[in-house]
Amino acid sequence: MTVRFAHIHEKQRIKDIWNYCFEDKEPFLSWYFEEKYRAENTLVFDLGEAGVVSNLQMLPYTLNFHGRAVDVSYIVGAATLPEARGMGLMKQLLREALAVMKERGCPISILLPFKYEFYKKYGWETCYCHKQYKIKIDSLKPIMKKYGVFRPVKEEDIGELDRIYKRYIADKNGSIIRSNKDWKCILQDHGFEGGMAYLLKGHDGNEGYILYSIGDKTFKIHELAYMNHDAYRGLWGFVYAHSAQAQEVLWNAPVDDFTQLLLSNPQQDVMIRPFVMARAVDVEKLLQWYGEMNSETESLSIEIHDSMAPWNNGMFQYKEHSVERYEGTVADVRCSVNVFTQLIMGFLSLRQAHALDLLFIKDFHALEKAEKFFKQKITYINDYY
Repeated sequence: MTVRFAHIHEKQRIKDIWNYCFEDKEPFLSWYFEEKYRAENTLVFDLGEAGVVSNLQMLPYTLNFHGRAVDVSYIVGAATLPEARGMGLMKQLLREALAVMKERGCPISILLPFKYEFYKKYGWETCYCHKQYKIKIDSLKPIMKKYGVFRPVKEEDIGELDRIYKRYIADKNGSIIRSNKDWKCILQDHGFEGGMAYLLKGHDGNEGYILYSIGDKTFKIHELAYMNHDAYRGLWGFVYAHSAQAQEVLWNAPVDDFTQLLLSNPQQDVMIRPFVMARAVDVEKLLQWYGEMNSETESLSIEIHDSMAPWNNGMFQYKEHSVERYEGTVADVRCSVNVFTQLIMGFLSLRQAHALDLLFIKDFHALEKAEKFFKQKITYINDYY
């Protein structure tokens, strides 16, 4: 029984496990294992004679952490064959993955869970939500506008897509900083689903884009981004132009979007849906980086409980833009690594976490210091693997 990195020749075995455990079909499956899969980013559990029965992949990405570009690992393809389930193999793989990520200098891990409660046990916590719209296409009339010129996206437009995307997410935290290769993969994967992509050219050049698909009378927006209000309304005009083909619009928007207030009938199916989970891999490094960007707090001590990553366990003190182990008896704040991740990502405010009884605060002075240190910010991610 061994946890190790995958060997080159085991690619087909891992592909077979993926095929058995997930619902993905060709051509996506072969494309993914050609474009995304790498043995050096794949941990497997080898049962000896039974061979590889469980595995996970750690895809490398760059993420915006409060204005700083940081390396992260996006865990995907975590799967165990049925004959080996219930043996705790995935727990061991996740524990080893955390050690690998720390060694590689990745202070944060993200994943899209099959069950949120499964990963909560191991320190991952919901840090991203979408506002999901399921609305009648006719209700777009008040906000739609004929604006600009639309044309299908070409590969050479990736630079423009990225420019618009960066503007769109500029006030968000935790978004993926997409490379040219990331964009190519997004467009290729979108094409496998029969998706289409259009670019909007307005008065000031390219000002918006939309990735979408149409099926079962539903206009499904996979991603929409814009640089100004005219482009925003123009994109909705483009969507509304499909009213002969679709009756409903489905869109997963950032949680701070308020399009519903502009609809002719705002009382429709609009809900907040948990999306990606995150986990602090290196608490000390995150405290250091976060503190460097936060000059309002002179000092703060925090005690972290982390059963999977022992280097995160214990008390830390941030003081004068540096972090060290804290030797005091009672820290200002005490919480799990789950809650720490939500605080450091800006998903929860300190006062919200306190009101939910998710952490311990030593006294009122400690509460004031902690509130100055941890600042709430809208998180947004729209990348699925």
